[in-house]
Amino acid sequence: MGSAERREREKQNVRQAILDGARSIMSERGYEGLTMRAVADRIEYSPAAIYKHFTDREDLVRALCACDFYAFAQVLRPARPKSDDPLEPMRAIGQAYSEFALRYPEQFRVMFMTPKPIDHDVIERGNPEQDSYYTLEQAVGVAQAAGRFAGLSPALVAQSCWAAVHGVVALEIAHTTPKKRFLEFEPIQLRVDTVMEAILAGLQALSDEKSKAGRRRPAGRSKRR
Repeated sequence: MGSAERREREKQNVRQAILDGARSIMSERGYEGLTMRAVADRIEYSPAAIYKHFTDREDLVRALCACDFYAFAQVLRPARPKSDDPLEPMRAIGQAYSEFALRYPEQFRVMFMTPKPIDHDVIERGNPEQDSYYTLEQAVGVAQAAGRFAGLSPALVAQSCWAAVHGVVALEIAHTTPKKRFLEFEPIQLRVDTVMEAILAGLQALSDEKSKAGRRRPAGRSKRR
């Protein structure tokens, strides 16, 4: 390896260490607890070394979010259905979502559980390489093309499923720190599967009810002459 390649690798290693330190601090203290000095102390570098890679805290957070949301999108994209059931892509995404959250809890906390100012242009909307929500939208489209969830907006279906799975894994992550839990949870996989099936069945029931209501609606009365 040449000296230029060695310097570039060292530069990337320092940058990654900064991102890892910032992520750890944000997961512990939130956005307000993140400072360039705190990151420098965490990774045992000088503040000047941090500023060589990021101009300020906002620049650091943007890079952190772009990195983590990209990794998250890569996890969701390979999710493949196990059968021809049009709901399987949505189930696969729910499974991948929970697996990512539990495998990388610090990243998940920063991405979805930490208030922070984030410019949405760090994610290219509609690009499956970056936009994990787009992957979920596509799965909802598969289900609706097969006649599921008729009469419901795709956004409502996607966001309801997202909220359901998110609630389960966020509760799990929030309760992994205490040495003794307040109560014993059912196995996490069982909870994820159960809430996903419940929300899919509930949305379909809502769709069916809307369809029945539309058929029951009386025709307009003809005007008297």
